[in-house]
Amino acid sequence: MPSKGQKVYMQDQSRRATLRARTSPAHEALDKMIGPFDSPASYRRYLQGMAAFRAAVEATLFMADWPAALSDWQNERLSPLIAQDLDDLDLAVPTFSAPSFGGLNTEDLLGMLYVLEGSALGARLLYKRAQALGYGETFGARHLAVQSRQSGRWGVFLKLLEDAPLIDIEKVAKASTQTFGIAEKAFERALHEHA
Repeated sequence: MPSKGQKVYMQDQSRRATLRARTSPAHEALDKMIGPFDSPASYRRYLQGMAAFRAAVEATLFMADWPAALSDWQNERLSPLIAQDLDDLDLAVPTFSAPSFGGLNTEDLLGMLYVLEGSALGARLLYKRAQALGYGETFGARHLAVQSRQSGRWGVFLKLLEDAPLIDIEKVAKASTQTFGIAEKAFERALHEHA
């Protein structure tokens, strides 16, 4: 028992904390691969990698049969906006075939959403970097402009994650790690094509 005045720190047992811990290596590897875009060339690579990743994962999500526990979730498609951003910069929409998840269950869907919705958290910083390069909500960075204004989605997703009944958090973490892996392959392809 702690003595008087001694602080007691509770370990965070949330599902979010578990996912953060389990996916940290995959998340760090992806961040390192993307790097800070600080030139038009690096932004173009980022945009092509993001286009390949989002198109593949969004197509998978929109074809899924959503379980009742997730029926209130509103999917968001950024792929059309990214395609417009690519067109602004005279870049082709990349072709990329993501590995299949097979039949998606609640854990798979939550794992994929953890990665997609988490990416919006850094959108404000990324949008500022894009603006410094001359891109904005009407040219070249529409998807970042939209993401940077939607901070409320993360909170809604976290509530969904914590409230979803009878899920195996390790399976959610596996799906998240697989989704990070898809992103890494998409960005590898973009880097290769611009090498």
